[in-house]
Amino acid sequence: MQLHAEHIIGRLCVAGINHTNATAEVRGKYSIDETAYNNILESARQMGLLSVFAISTCNRTEIYGYANHPHVLANLLVENTSGDFTTLQSSGYLHQGKNALNHLYKVACGLDSQIIGDFEIQGQLKQAYSHAQTHSMIGPIMDRTINFVFQASKRIRSSTALSTGTVSVSFAAIEWLQKNLDNSSKKLLLVGLGKFGTNVCKNIKHYLPQCSITVCNRTHKKTEKLAGIINAEVLPFEALEDKVNDYDVVVVCTNSQEPIIRKEFISRGARSKYFVDLSVPANIDPAIATLPDVVLANVDEISAITAFTIEKRLQEVPKAIDIIDHYIADFETWVKNYQHVPVIKMIKENLKHLSSIKSHKCEMAEVLGVNERPDVLIDHMNKELQVISNDILNDDAVITKTVSNLMVNLKTKKEKGCQFINAYNSFLNSNLNQ
Repeated sequence: MQLHAEHIIGRLCVAGINHTNATAEVRGKYSIDETAYNNILESARQMGLLSVFAISTCNRTEIYGYANHPHVLANLLVENTSGDFTTLQSSGYLHQGKNALNHLYKVACGLDSQIIGDFEIQGQLKQAYSHAQTHSMIGPIMDRTINFVFQASKRIRSSTALSTGTVSVSFAAIEWLQKNLDNSSKKLLLVGLGKFGTNVCKNIKHYLPQCSITVCNRTHKKTEKLAGIINAEVLPFEALEDKVNDYDVVVVCTNSQEPIIRKEFISRGARSKYFVDLSVPANIDPAIATLPDVVLANVDEISAITAFTIEKRLQEVPKAIDIIDHYIADFETWVKNYQHVPVIKMIKENLKHLSSIKSHKCEMAEVLGVNERPDVLIDHMNKELQVISNDILNDDAVITKTVSNLMVNLKTKKEKGCQFINAYNSFLNSNLNQ
């Protein structure tokens, strides 16, 4: 049976689970560490699979490979994690062929990310792919599959706005501050140093270098530690009420159930102030906004910046889909041409031997192993070779040109030369690797 392009692509499979239908707890059962990944690759090798790689992040775990059915990959996943097959079927996905190919492109290009346009997944894919390569579990077709995928991802990033703009609240707060503050030196107080507050603080340090930062937290030890890292001042939490008027900008990231900065803390006639409340529920008294020369932004206003970005990104999705379709079409063309690769390699090797043989048709036919001489094929080679000496024939550039021209004829012209390909069908079927 001849291995057609549709059959090759039809063997691409993926088994996975992600943020769409599975909670973090469920996803965690299918998480793959390095030991599990190595076991998956070794099991795949023993099964005779030639191309398999896996990706495992906080939002998804997926196994890709060229196999007869996605159940093969699903079994590899459940056998090496604490997850079960039934949950994977109900809360995950099993794709094959064009569906698997489309899914891979959407993942790599940020269309399947929890935050659309998040290209962090591309780096994680590259790392997972590289690990499989190190273990010799990436065949030539999978190599080209991923190559086209990464080309599409790069094109989308460079020619669309799918990944531009602020999509996290912490960065949206920075964007709001940059928009409202001038470049003059400002005294900024950040209250609350949990994980979120710490990230906000580090971003302020990086993106607002004109601000001198003071940090304040209920846990004094945590405050001292972060202050040492970012070279910030420290305000004891118990001094917050008395000292809040000393700052131009106050950012609050605490999780108190009631406001920790109240209207009465703010002195009348104090300098203009900017308040940013990133807490839920509100930890800055909303009544502060009624004071003169005070600007207050709450988490809803900051989140609106991210919502606007997401809306703009969604408008870019059709452009991204068009780019993906283009690269999928190019990949399908490559797969169709891949069936000629073993023949072309054979021709190239045979051409190297022609440096010691005169350009006689019968002699060339003998070298190429053609019993019934295909005139078109021989004439084509003679035109390429009869005007060059044996010394030049040894030049790889000349041989490459000859083979390239011949390859075009073999692919596009229904002539006797096509008999040469048919004669190597058995060779093609036994040497195609995925």
